[in-house]
Amino acid sequence: MGYQKIFEPGKIGKCKLKNRIIMAPMGNINMADPIGRPLPKMIDYFTERAKGGTGLLITGLVPVSYGIDPTVSEDNDTTYFPRIDGSSRARMAGWRDLAASVHAYDAKIFIQLTAGMGRVGSPEVLLKGKMLKSASVNKNFYVPQLPHLPLSNRQIRKMVKSFGQCAINAKISGFDGVQLHGHEGYMMDQLTSAPWNRRKFGRYRNKFQFGIDVVREIKRACGEDFPVIYRVDLTQALQESYGEEVFKRRFRGQERIIEEGLEFCRALAEAGVDAFDVDKGCYDNWFWPHPPAYFTALPYVEEMAGRLKEFFRQQQIDVPVIAVGKLGNPDQAEEVLEKGWADFFMLGRPLLADPYWPQKVRENRVSEITHCIGDQEGCIQSFILGGHPCCTVNPYTGFEDTKRLEKAAVSKKVAIIGAGPGGCEAAKTAWARGHQVTLFEKTDQIGGQLATGSKMKIKHDVVRYLSNLRHQIDLLAQKGLEVKYNTTVQPKDLKGKYDVIICANGLTPTIPSLEGKDQVPSVEARQCLIDGMKLPAEAKKITVVGGGVVGCEIAYSLAYEQGLDVTVVEMLPDLMKGTVHANRAMLLWMMMGKGSPSGQPADVLKKPVKAYTASKVVRFAPGKAVFRANRKRKDPYTPWTTLIPDNIHNPFDRPLNPNDVEEIQIDTDYVIYATGGQADDDLYYQLLAEKAAPEVYCVGDARVPGRAWEAITDANEVARSI
Repeated sequence: MGYQKIFEPGKIGKCKLKNRIIMAPMGNINMADPIGRPLPKMIDYFTERAKGGTGLLITGLVPVSYGIDPTVSEDNDTTYFPRIDGSSRARMAGWRDLAASVHAYDAKIFIQLTAGMGRVGSPEVLLKGKMLKSASVNKNFYVPQLPHLPLSNRQIRKMVKSFGQCAINAKISGFDGVQLHGHEGYMMDQLTSAPWNRRKFGRYRNKFQFGIDVVREIKRACGEDFPVIYRVDLTQALQESYGEEVFKRRFRGQERIIEEGLEFCRALAEAGVDAFDVDKGCYDNWFWPHPPAYFTALPYVEEMAGRLKEFFRQQQIDVPVIAVGKLGNPDQAEEVLEKGWADFFMLGRPLLADPYWPQKVRENRVSEITHCIGDQEGCIQSFILGGHPCCTVNPYTGFEDTKRLEKAAVSKKVAIIGAGPGGCEAAKTAWARGHQVTLFEKTDQIGGQLATGSKMKIKHDVVRYLSNLRHQIDLLAQKGLEVKYNTTVQPKDLKGKYDVIICANGLTPTIPSLEGKDQVPSVEARQCLIDGMKLPAEAKKITVVGGGVVGCEIAYSLAYEQGLDVTVVEMLPDLMKGTVHANRAMLLWMMMGKGSPSGQPADVLKKPVKAYTASKVVRFAPGKAVFRANRKRKDPYTPWTTLIPDNIHNPFDRPLNPNDVEEIQIDTDYVIYATGGQADDDLYYQLLAEKAAPEVYCVGDARVPGRAWEAITDANEVARSI
């Protein structure tokens, strides 16, 4: 395609953009110093996306509510967010540097201002004596036993004024506009929507008022020509997500419906908003505003952006609409613009995976794009656990200030064993630095565990990424990088022949030894996937032992693709512990028969996956699986809640009594063991013992079984140093 629409100039207010590509706000958490001044890490992170050709960049969250919402501050009034409030010249210096750096590449930059976290903020501050705040009395999202008390009208008016001050600070620093963070159930959404604003008195009982007041205050402070984008969820989609019973029981039967969302946008446009970007959902169904890999492309672009665009046409409102939601395929982005569903489109994770997405599309080098795999381990889970945004498939994201790809002083002969994501990253990086690289792979294809997992239909994002990775390796092979497929190596094949050996040969699956194991046909999870999930014809009732993400993905896929009756048995109290909230919540949502990869009711499971947590398989008998389950085990299916990281103490969490168990027996025709694996490090230690090369390294699963993020990061770190 020519992608003419994508590269047409456009305007938001008086701000002219060179193309229709907008970088979605992808949290710049922990990229500023403790007083909130942007660090070189944050400046270089955004500058790289400007350099890659993006027309407009939007920063991540910048709160205006210090001293009002205690969840945005940490000890001694420090913060993990950037700050631009008040009149601190020390902070302003970093913002000026950021704006100037981005402008050098003819990109524009807006600052994203937020009213704070409210009920979705960390509850830890309550333990330090600070009262949690929200629009009304609301439960904390993480620890529902803890209440948030209503903001006073005075506190709300103070926030409105702070929005204006932050906006003028941004303008003075060189920013081109403001984006208001009014969606997803954060404080601004809490003040403007029914699930959380139940105020009976005062100015802000009108749910539109806070948003209107903020827009007017920014225009008053900065002038009518300073553009404002408002980000809003047209609906929280709670009833759609969970059905009438859960909607009424858990959410009091309240949410913003789409018709109200459209009227809200009209009121905001009249107040002076210059553009809208619209999504759906909130923290309680986080898979909508943060679409995981499981969703097919454009899960709600027509439904949200398209609906608002059509509403504005009917109302003769000339305000641009920005589409968002899995638009990483340039053909689909072009189609959205051609169909008139939106005037601009946002890319978040695709620009973390490949900052040069715009340049590659403009130059018709689409096959060279490194695509996001949707695991959200780097871009979201990293900062949840105390880090900063990074990316599984791009080890330079978030490290633009420290990681450099430089030519090696001495060209070395490098052997890499294993062509999984780690091995391929090591090969690409070492080759780019001028080394002579040989990549050994025991199968006939690259990809390792990712290739194995891509057999499931819900792994379409991984399939696209692997297609690009194969293209990259094939190009390098044409230039001289040696790839040896169907080759298993021994120490004698390597000893004395290479300067550097990198072991990236993965893991060895583990299967528990259980009484009567041979009484029921079985297979290990990865082998099941390698076999294309082809099970015996008589296997109708399947038991998956292990409720981590691999076990749950296989369980769902068997039910979704083959209509099988599947049960998951997990030893831990929760399914998929350690998986990022949006992905975990969506997979639970699909497993329980409430949602589907397309987001359409027609694709929902007819037979939901059954699951037992805090349960341990103890034996098998012909046609039977027997396990001990804790009587007080939780409902495994609560996608509207999240798991708290291990380093956060929940005083209301009571451990289960390990002796309070019951024995449960279920029918089963076939067993799949998704019980993890151990590092396949024998080769590595043999090479070390035999001093097979001056440098011997071990990366990824061959070192410690983990995720693609660790494998690629390990490999890049080693290959940049040799």
